[in-house]
Amino acid sequence: MKRIIKLILLNLSIAAGAVIAYSDGLLGLRPSDPSILRAGFSIIIGLALTFALVYGNFKLLREPKMLEKEELTNPDQVEALLKEFTSSSYFGTYARTSIDQLRRLAASARRTAAVIKVKFQTGSMSFERYMSIIESAGATAIDNIRNVAMRMQMFDDAEYRRLKNYKSDTIPDEIQQKQLELYDRNTQFIKNSIAVNEELILKMDTLALEISDSSSRNENDADELLEEITKLTSELKYYK
Repeated sequence: MKRIIKLILLNLSIAAGAVIAYSDGLLGLRPSDPSILRAGFSIIIGLALTFALVYGNFKLLREPKMLEKEELTNPDQVEALLKEFTSSSYFGTYARTSIDQLRRLAASARRTAAVIKVKFQTGSMSFERYMSIIESAGATAIDNIRNVAMRMQMFDDAEYRRLKNYKSDTIPDEIQQKQLELYDRNTQFIKNSIAVNEELILKMDTLALEISDSSSRNENDADELLEEITKLTSELKYYK
């Protein structure tokens, strides 16, 4: 439905642009206009409108491509895929939250790494231990959000809306209930992933605070946090 609305709006906009540009009562542009400037504008606008008509309709009518995990090689690509679902009536909240977490996870990992570099001598055992755990946690969390983005591709608003009202059609209810269960399982996976990511952000920020407070830093507390971060990182690896 949203694609149809976009098609209608696109073509109405192109038609309106053509009317404004070439109608005598408005701009009245013509390629044969005595003014070289106006004639040039008429040609440029005509080419732009033609390109918008052909490319815009092609892009909107083309079936969306299902991306493979290997095609999402960096966080920017993951974010771009998630953005395609931010306007979803049912799943947009998860997409927007995941985008927010993607940015916050990267920022939290950078902050914690910066504190580690200040507090520990580069190359020391403590430095290597802390950095390896934080780097692993950050990379695993971002990979987890990539998995979330991949699963978002299985969502379809129109299909989900139909399944939510499965009792009102003639398709066997048992089949549609199973289809609905797949959506629910996928949604639960995303909810769980978001929850673990959020906890990981909290732990990394807490660790950064602990090791930056040199006057009262407790090594046991920091070690506990490292263990918790390691445990959360391991937990995230199950969300594939």
